[in-house]
Amino acid sequence: AQANASGKTSKADIVAALQAAFAVCDKAYDSLTDSNASEAITTPRGQRTKIGALAGNLSHDSEQYGIMSVYMRLKNIVPPSSDRSGR
Repeated sequence: AQANASGKTSKADIVAALQAAFAVCDKAYDSLTDSNASEAITTPRGQRTKIGALAGNLSHDSEQYGIMSVYMRLKNIVPPSSDRSGR
């Protein structure tokens, strides 16, 4: 199952799509065990191990956060992980 935010424009629709995406990722990460981490799965990028796919996801998420944080700073918005006002 995939979460799809394509064509969503309202805040409620975008939040719902984000929550659906979190649920998909949570299920994938929660199902990983020591015994099944090296199992092969088919992804849009070909055959990978389960742990390899999740490592790729983590790398992709970090890259996207980096891009978003630069965009936010260009808009004079402090990215959440850099905002120390609540500490």
